[in-house]
Amino acid sequence: MEDSSRSSMASISVWLGITSILFYSTGVVAIILGGISIVLALLSRGNSKKLIKKAKIGLAIGIAGVVITYVTVGIVAYRILSDPAVVTAIRDYMNSATIENYNGLRDVILGSVYN
Repeated sequence: MEDSSRSSMASISVWLGITSILFYSTGVVAIILGGISIVLALLSRGNSKKLIKKAKIGLAIGIAGVVITYVTVGIVAYRILSDPAVVTAIRDYMNSATIENYNGLRDVILGSVYN
């Protein structure tokens, strides 16, 4: 693999890692972008055993993007599921899956997130 293609993959890795961090609140999109960033950083090494500087930066930023996204999703999930009103609404919906219970569950979750 020639140096220009290695450098190009490493540069794309950096930009995808930065984009992953910027879109951390989207969840799946940020994880995909971060994952591609990590893969490209590792692929840019080619047959060499060492990563170039850009690839190391792309790898670090990609990992940071994925970690930030997982932490954010975990915090939001914990905040939602630790609210007693949400737990009660989930139980009501599970016992009787009606549209009224679904709408109540949706309203409670959205109220929990935005309050």
